[in-house]
Amino acid sequence: MIAPRRRAAWPAVGWPPFAALLAVAWLAAPVRADELGTHAATGAAVYRNNDGLQVISPWLQARQRVKGGAALQADLKTDFISAASVDMISGASPRFHDTRNEAGLQALYDEQGLAGHAGYTYSTENDTRSHTVSVGAAREWLSRNLSTSLTYGLGLDRLGSVREPEALWHDRTSHRLDATITQLLSRTAVASLAYTVQQISGFQSSPYRMVPLVPKSADLWTRGHAQWVAEQHPDERTRHGVTIEARQALSNRWFLRALYRGYVDTWGVRANTGELGATFKVHYAVEVELSNRFYWQSRASFERAMYSVERDFMTRDRRLVGQIADSTQLTVRTRWLNWEAMLQGVAGWERYDDFHTLVSGAFVPMADTWTGIVQAALAVDL
Repeated sequence: MIAPRRRAAWPAVGWPPFAALLAVAWLAAPVRADELGTHAATGAAVYRNNDGLQVISPWLQARQRVKGGAALQADLKTDFISAASVDMISGASPRFHDTRNEAGLQALYDEQGLAGHAGYTYSTENDTRSHTVSVGAAREWLSRNLSTSLTYGLGLDRLGSVREPEALWHDRTSHRLDATITQLLSRTAVASLAYTVQQISGFQSSPYRMVPLVPKSADLWTRGHAQWVAEQHPDERTRHGVTIEARQALSNRWFLRALYRGYVDTWGVRANTGELGATFKVHYAVEVELSNRFYWQSRASFERAMYSVERDFMTRDRRLVGQIADSTQLTVRTRWLNWEAMLQGVAGWERYDDFHTLVSGAFVPMADTWTGIVQAALAVDL
């Protein structure tokens, strides 16, 4: 089954025969490696918002069974980025264009209730070089009614500014651990609990982003009264996330899904995400899913609407301010023989609390951001 690329899931376990089929469909799991010879997929996503950011992302994927449950998978992806700012999220500056290329290779195993993977991904853009290594395993228990998975990822990044030689770039290292447990609650219901912890060390600021120092009086928050200095983030950050997801079949055509995710980190950011979705099988080969996601986030402890004096840590990163967002997603999937296609549209809205941008030389609260995403994918099993 083709799933949106923003999400990945482990194979589910189930009660044979009905609940097993439901569990696989509900968790949007990939086809088992021992059930296919060659799998190929391609697709593209287009993201745009009213703040001048556009990202076009074509991708390719190929998977080949080697022997038994062992398979090799290769992934290629390119992001064509066009934005109003070189850091893409700070404020007005000359138009910026960049290309991000990503390639990955994974060894997969899935047989008799035991699954595993080991992979390497390399990505590059004008000012970043990234290496990511991941290993993981999953196991089915209790007559395939319970499954557990554990994945570790190591990220090694080198980043800087296109205005300076790579010898002056900065290093960043990340460690990530994902643990998931999935349980069949009944013949028509399944639930999962996931915990993620990530530790990041090294340079985490933007080499392009500048922070304005302005007088304490809001009446003087103008370009003429601002002194610009480089932003500075702490070198250490630890993130924790807990996700609870449940799926329920109402009939052989209607399925419901609910998700909650809580997030905290050592920079003082707190976030809550809730999502509700419903899937309807129009035909045995066609299904339609409609979902809505709401997101709320507090600001980082060192983030301020404006700074009047220079501090140890200062930011102009919109990802670190208080914000709320809401998005609605419509997905259509269809399968015919060995072919499968997916078309998805997402409409979203975001509001950033106390974030100011320059308009006619004065700092004013940022207007709401409206976003749109269109994705399409096509896959075949040979």
